[in-house]
Amino acid sequence: MIKKFIVFLFAFISLTNKSFSNEFIGVIGAAIGNIDNQKNEKLINGSKIFYGDTIIVSSKSNAQILFLDETVMTLGENTELTIDDFIYDPKSNDGNFVTNIKSGIVKTISGKISEKNPDNLEIKIPNGSLGVRGTEFLVSSNDKKESTILLLGPGPENKLGMEPGNVQVTDGTNVTNITNPGFQAMITNVVSIASPTNPDFIEQMSASMSHSALNSINIIDNSNSLTSNLLSSKDLKEDIKLTAEKFELKSDEGAAEILSDLSTGSESKEILVAMDKLQENIVVTDNENYVRTLDQNTILYDSGWMDLTKVTTGSNGLTYSSDKNVFEDGATQQGRAKVYVNFNKKEISADVFSKVTLKGASTVNHSYTTPTVTLTTIPVVASVAMALGSDGSTSLDTLIDSGGGECPADACTSLIRVANTLQSSSLTLNSGSTQQLMDKYNHDTSNEDASLDVFQYGKFTTVGSDGLAGLGTMIFEGAHDATAAPAGEAAYVQSIERLEGSAVITGRALE
Repeated sequence: MIKKFIVFLFAFISLTNKSFSNEFIGVIGAAIGNIDNQKNEKLINGSKIFYGDTIIVSSKSNAQILFLDETVMTLGENTELTIDDFIYDPKSNDGNFVTNIKSGIVKTISGKISEKNPDNLEIKIPNGSLGVRGTEFLVSSNDKKESTILLLGPGPENKLGMEPGNVQVTDGTNVTNITNPGFQAMITNVVSIASPTNPDFIEQMSASMSHSALNSINIIDNSNSLTSNLLSSKDLKEDIKLTAEKFELKSDEGAAEILSDLSTGSESKEILVAMDKLQENIVVTDNENYVRTLDQNTILYDSGWMDLTKVTTGSNGLTYSSDKNVFEDGATQQGRAKVYVNFNKKEISADVFSKVTLKGASTVNHSYTTPTVTLTTIPVVASVAMALGSDGSTSLDTLIDSGGGECPADACTSLIRVANTLQSSSLTLNSGSTQQLMDKYNHDTSNEDASLDVFQYGKFTTVGSDGLAGLGTMIFEGAHDATAAPAGEAAYVQSIERLEGSAVITGRALE
């Protein structure tokens, strides 16, 4: 089964050692349909959850709760859940967490409290309770006081170095341990032994949660607005080193230093600047016919759709045009990447998507798959540059390092090299002159040679102690110059418009 890894840092919250009725303990990361609390207040994406709250999910509705200790609970339709206790110290990860599922279906991914001390996470159900150790599981309780508990993972044979999951179920007298993913236990009057789950139960679970994605990945778009980044930790550099050793990779000390300098409250601009400083550390080999490996050891990082913002001063410190001649003002400008990293096989590749609206034109969708390349260090820092055609095509006519070190590790982050100067024409694959480079990214339709292509650059890095958090950035550029001639290079450069965007990315293991 799939094990998802979600990291949520709420460092701006000052937590005490005691729970109070008005203590903020989490947020609604996704709300589909009608969600209310015990005060009949409607809960929406971003609504705060407090100690003692009862969450009530109506028919054809779902909710996802993100708790401060990184626990994630997805509530199916017709579900009622109360937070009986929540105490958490983010510095030590000590705490106590008790929830009461009064009815319905709840999927849980356990967080830091359970990881630190499994005895301190308790799930109450109408006819019993369960304790949890580092895992993902489903609980279903009906009005007949019948409960079913299903372990989703990870199992004892997982190859990601994760602690095997374990759910201990009790009816108050008897105890059953579920240790195998796909096994369940039931409580009617007494708890049953663990056994392979009934397919009908899986179908019931899916139907209850079909109003939103079963996967935790659907919270990415919402959580980006709730937490600034995943990075701040005084132990980050040491964690990266340990992770590198775990996968027999090298530790990139320079990248770790840059990432650890990001503050907990970092905004998009700060993340973009940090990413711009990171040097790519993947190894490009002869991989034209290489098929990427997608297996249980592959981690998928999905950025979700990133909105891009027009900038006049880029994260690279260069100046860009404030005109609105390339991209339609106020229209859809978005990018998305699904990055696949297999740490065991030391591979990385990505599916990249774009929605671009040019001046006076309709939105055009682009997509492409990068080659699979080799990674040797942690954190992984990888980038890709591409030309996007106005007809939805993509091409490898990108800025490439000529071998003289003009672009770090085969990628340039902009059409501009320095103020008023384009990237060297020697860096253009299959475009042997500055004139051809100018024409390719020119959007002045009075110039019959203008190709109306958009330069796209994306960069991704894994972050954190387990490599299961990440950052992504995307950049779009285009020029608007009637002349577009090498003799007027400065004027061309000054007409280049730039869009930037960044996202915190949550990784999850594939089946």
